[in-house]
Amino acid sequence: MNTLLAAQWTLLVGAAACLLPMRNAWRAALGLLSQAGATLLVLSVALPVVLGGPPLQGELAWAEPVGLLKVRLDALGAFFLVWSLPMTLLGSVYAVGYLRRHFATERHVGVHYALLNMTALSFVIVYSADHALVFLLGWEIAALAAWLLVIWDYANQKVRFAGFNYLVSTHVGLIFLVAAFMILYTHSASWDLGSFGSWLRANPGAERNLVFLLLLTSFGLKSAFFPFHSWLPRAHAAAPAHVSALMSGVIHKAGLYALVRFVMLIGRPDEWMGWFLIGFSLLSAVIGALYTVGQRDLKRLLGYSSTENVGIAGLGLGVGCLGLAWGNSSLVVVGFAGGLLHVLNHAFFKCQLFYAAGSVYQAAHTVDMERLGGLSRLMPWTAASFLLGGVAISALPPLNGFTSEFVIYSGLFNGQAIGAWAQVALAVAAAGLAFVGAVSALSITRAFGVVFLGSPRDVSIEPPHEVSRWMLAPTLAHAAGVVVLGVAPVLGLTLVEGAARLALAGLPGADAAAAGAPLQALGETLSRIGALSGVLTAAIALMWWQRSRSGTAPAPRHVTWGCGYGTPNSRMQYTGSSFAWDFGRRFHGVLLMLRRQKAPEGYFPSDGYLITHCPDAVERRLFAVIQHGDESAAGLSRQLREDDPRVAFGAALVALVLIAGLVVLGTGALR
Repeated sequence: MNTLLAAQWTLLVGAAACLLPMRNAWRAALGLLSQAGATLLVLSVALPVVLGGPPLQGELAWAEPVGLLKVRLDALGAFFLVWSLPMTLLGSVYAVGYLRRHFATERHVGVHYALLNMTALSFVIVYSADHALVFLLGWEIAALAAWLLVIWDYANQKVRFAGFNYLVSTHVGLIFLVAAFMILYTHSASWDLGSFGSWLRANPGAERNLVFLLLLTSFGLKSAFFPFHSWLPRAHAAAPAHVSALMSGVIHKAGLYALVRFVMLIGRPDEWMGWFLIGFSLLSAVIGALYTVGQRDLKRLLGYSSTENVGIAGLGLGVGCLGLAWGNSSLVVVGFAGGLLHVLNHAFFKCQLFYAAGSVYQAAHTVDMERLGGLSRLMPWTAASFLLGGVAISALPPLNGFTSEFVIYSGLFNGQAIGAWAQVALAVAAAGLAFVGAVSALSITRAFGVVFLGSPRDVSIEPPHEVSRWMLAPTLAHAAGVVVLGVAPVLGLTLVEGAARLALAGLPGADAAAAGAPLQALGETLSRIGALSGVLTAAIALMWWQRSRSGTAPAPRHVTWGCGYGTPNSRMQYTGSSFAWDFGRRFHGVLLMLRRQKAPEGYFPSDGYLITHCPDAVERRLFAVIQHGDESAAGLSRQLREDDPRVAFGAALVALVLIAGLVVLGTGALR
């Protein structure tokens, strides 16, 4: 554990150095060097654990009532560490190009890099914590650092509101987490996660169910499951591109880590927990996918797709939870492996897509799809990267998004002897997953076609150009990971297998070798599919390249009668709104597709317009409830005076209820 401690000190010292009075370029360099050093230190100890080595343990004596602060790095925590820190480092490299315009100004770029260091530090703390207070420390560091990173452009009122929305949401989740920890501490008389697990395994019933729901709510808010997702599209639209990438791909994955960790602590959960997690995740995936179709802001679209993909990962984790409840060791390994593999794959292609969107914003100063078009000729590397990430997020071979969803499908179409109704329910979930994939493909086709193909739609935007190498290098690094994990899926399965096998501890006597056999068979099948798809893709690319280099004269074209129209212009293209309008109408009960239109009038009309907007229905209705509550409270305050006895009676009643609740939880009377 000394190596992990050295990594933490490296990040802390690097963060402090970034705040020293020096040029911004030197501050960025110190931030990058400290992150690179910490990443190497963490990989040197985490990789052996991921590949089957023994877990690392350590403890630090502390004063009462805390006691010993325990840390433990097992295969699950090591799996999250081996890609979280390198991706944070790549995000910091991207920030050099994204923030370069601030280097010669009075803006303190070192604060930004110090916060990136603190984000990396939070990962090391959370993923190695074996003590509730240590876990909460890392959890809060990540929340505060992410909030300050989101509001980098704090002069913008919308950015400040988005940051405040995120801050409130994450701390509401913290309240649920602390409540669950207090219940567990009351009964176990210890802050150790191992003690929490011992009590959870020994005490099934109402209190364990309550703790599970509290933890699921907290981690759902952190990971942006529906309906706790409303902070996510706002934060992604407001934050710098690399911050959006890290939040979607890396930071809020801590919620999924915590969910898996506490499910494993339960050991053998109740069957309803698995079904609840599957239903909860499927709803998130479907709603998140539908909302992507109606967005005109490219970063908001990618934000909603994060809700979709955490739902897909949650489906795999729900299957693993059912396997634990049924005592099916093979289903446990396949389910958890599929969910964790999708967490890894999503991190790669989502960071890639956000980096491409950031490059578009850097070059064109907008991510409004209705104003963009024809960028593929001006930004070929960015266009190719976005297309590659779009194919991956649509779960098409030979890229990595296909591999993880294939494993999840294998868990849903379980061949083991289970009840008929359970088979039907899992088949319905599989059908829902297929629908999500189709909607995702529609959404990404719309985004790529409108932004990168055709011709420019807004002549007021200056012709953009390709971004700097500082921004292209991290984008292409993630693109390489997307391809490698798709063509060689055994690499990804090797990284998640150890973490998935940890769940078998909840099934005493389970044969780990037999449980892992289906996963090995899936790896062989995926390798064949990846190789075949890769060969076909390479052949098509080679044919296209040869045709482009052949120099053959294009076929002659002849102008025909234009039916009163001249040469088609940019106003005759599909827009993002027109592309998605018909589909959106079919789901009007979920999608609030709003239109503002001014039709041309008269013989010599002025320009008309059609503006569409797809607001978040959950957020809209929540704000309506809050507004109604404010109006009701204002009306009540006008009716009641301070000396009104009803006020005192109401306050006393609320106080009694709160005290009674604390007494019940403190004495363990709840059963």
